[in-house]
This record gives sequence, structure tokens and C-alpha cells, in this order.
Amino acid sequence: MNTQILTEALRDLIPEELDWRFALYSTHKSRDGIELDWYLCKMKDVADWADTVRTAFLEKTLVDKAVAAYSPFLSDKEHIAAIEKESDLIKEQIGAVLENIRGGLPYAPEDFISGAIPKPTGFAFYGERKDEEGKIAEQALFMRRGSPFLMGQRVRLCTTKADEVVRSQTPVLKFTAAADFLFIGDVCYFNSASIEKDFELENRHLAIAMKRMALIADADIVGDYESLEEAAMSAKNARKFIDFDQKILEHIGRMNVGAREEWLSTYGVTVDKNGRMDTTGADQCELVIDLLCCRSCLDPLGRLSTGSNITPRE
Repeated sequence: MNTQILTEALRDLIPEELDWRFALYSTHKSRDGIELDWYLCKMKDVADWADTVRTAFLEKTLVDKAVAAYSPFLSDKEHIAAIEKESDLIKEQIGAVLENIRGGLPYAPEDFISGAIPKPTGFAFYGERKDEEGKIAEQALFMRRGSPFLMGQRVRLCTTKADEVVRSQTPVLKFTAAADFLFIGDVCYFNSASIEKDFELENRHLAIAMKRMALIADADIVGDYESLEEAAMSAKNARKFIDFDQKILEHIGRMNVGAREEWLSTYGVTVDKNGRMDTTGADQCELVIDLLCCRSCLDPLGRLSTGSNITPRE
């Protein structure tokens, strides 16, 4: 993942060669979490808007920010977070978004203003190109959180009629040449943390943490597994398991008790009477999680630390 890959993907994208759709979405909670309801909005010249967003990214965003592999601790003020489409973290969600946009029914802008359609949480420009066999050969998606409509009692829309300025009831769309999320070249890019909630990344963090905890349980190298599991399932710690390194877990498991105790002391982790990592206290659980998830200042396996130089989000 690097800035050059995204730069080349955007430069290679020729909006007028794709079939574009303008879509809006609203969110609602269900038993399974947050769900996105998509509605297509009838609008011409969508390719021009998509090209405006593309150009803004090339000329401004990618000048100010660098692309880095996704981490929940990555500062979105300085970085664009990249995730492969096939990653467990995003695969299900991006698949549903693309499918629902492609299958959405078109509505007029007036339907959104009148309340016939739920108030939009965000909107997107989606483009695709098919090959001669009718299969999708290229896809691009730009998403932004927030309603693009100017409406409400506080918004006074005016237009001219002959020589008179009058109140207008015509819906007005306002776009900023920016995007919170991009999908291009089979990679998902988060330009803002605000849209992560619509992709339920926090729930995905918990699901991934649970899978990693199963590996820790099988390794049988912690004394109080229940205490460690409770600590790991907090929202703060669950995010750390994105950077979980199984090689560190295996390295600890191969050591004899004496070597393990000496090695772990470097990271402030103590060993109980059975030679397992002591996880009876909250502080010890935090140290163990940081060690296994590459959050320690020193890399346990002598590599450049993946965590020590990452700036937490504010």
C-alpha cells in the first residue's frame, strides 16, 4: 500500500468511459448492527462530478496526505488508510454497498426533499465499465458522509423570476470536491474516520479480536485467559488486534520457562508459577495485548516496530 498506487489508479481512471450513478444512503440499526439503505437519485452529468472529485484528490488530498495500510490508530489528518477489498475487515461491507447501489431504484431529487425518502446520511458517485461479455471490468466509488441537499427552515433558497428575486422551492444540491471513502483498483481507501461507522469497522475489530483470542487460547501461554479476554473485548483494545502478530505468539510458545521469563521482562510482562504470562491484573493484560499486537516501543522480533510511530486519532 503506498501513495503511488492510488495516484496511478486515479490518473488511469477516465470518468467519461464509465457508466455513472449518483446514489444516497440512510442508516438504520438492526439486530445485525448498522445497515445502509441505498437510493439512486436521477441526475445527469454524474461523470463530471466524479471527475471533479478525482481531480481534487490528485491535486490536493494526495499532496497533503500519504497512503498507509489501515490501522485504527492511524491519524486521518496525515494519512489515507488502505484496505484490500478481500480483507475480512471490509469484504462483506463493500460487497453489500456495491450490490445495493447497482440494484437501487431511481428517485427524483424532490422525493428526498419531501421526506418520501429517509434523510440521507451520505451520498456516493458510482461508476462501472463492462467488457464485451457484459462482465464488470472496472469499478470506482467515491463516498462522502453528510446530506448534499440544502433544505430546512434555516435555508432560504432564492432565484430570479423576471426582475424579481423570489423564494425557490426547487431542491438544491451542494457538493464539495472531496470524498471520505474511495474504492478503486480493488482497494478501499478511508480518507476520514467519520465514515468508518457506516462500514461497522468497530464491530469488525471485535470479531477479529475474538478470532485472535482463540489462537491465544490454543497456545496456552497465558495464566488467566478470562481476564485477558475481558480486556481484549474492550473497544480500545479490540482495535489493536488488527496488528496482531502470530509470529510473536509462536515465538513465546517455543521458549522454555527460564528463557520466556527473561525475554518477557524486557516488555514488563511477568510470568506466573506455571511459566505462563501473568494476566491476573488489568495492567498486565494491557502489556500482553500490546506485546502481541505490536504496540510495544520495541519490536519483539527485532524488526521495525509497526506501532511505535503511529499517531493515535484525536
